[in-house]
Amino acid sequence: MEIYCDTCKEVTKHEFVKEGLYRCSLCGTHSQITSKKNLEIKAIFSTGSETEIGKIVVGEDEEMAKDVEMIVDLESGNKIGRITAIQLKDGRIVEFSKAKDAYAVWFRNVGEVYVKFSLHKRSVTTSYKALFDGETEFIVGETIEVEKKRFRIHRIKLLDGKVLRKEGERALAKDIKRIYATYTP
Repeated sequence: MEIYCDTCKEVTKHEFVKEGLYRCSLCGTHSQITSKKNLEIKAIFSTGSETEIGKIVVGEDEEMAKDVEMIVDLESGNKIGRITAIQLKDGRIVEFSKAKDAYAVWFRNVGEVYVKFSLHKRSVTTSYKALFDGETEFIVGETIEVEKKRFRIHRIKLLDGKVLRKEGERALAKDIKRIYATYTP
């Protein structure tokens, strides 16, 4: 069997010693190879108010945790999601777990996300929502165009509750709860 040898720093021929243990034919160093068993776990994937059921494929000993991003296999294709909760086989909902203990994992779409805006023009505030790539960056102080009108961002509220107020502070669309902007003629 050909395996990468850490001592030789290249792929070399290895001899079988016993289950999971091999010896390099060149230097005699032993290498342990364990085969990881992959599991398919039910994935509940949400984009705004829409939910799809899919699956994730992970190693049974892999650790999963809230806020970790993973690729989810859905009928509509593969999408990137961020874990929001994990349901164990005994029904408990937790924030982290080994894959072998999980029954289902909840995800929020971070590949495409709706960003909510509060747009202020004098004494009138209008709510607005638009779809963006999750990696789109917004900056406090930048000017954006919404329905052919220009607005200047003065605050960004993040999903974790933090509020960005200082000129130049930035956030990705996937991390934003709401953007506050004021009309600029």
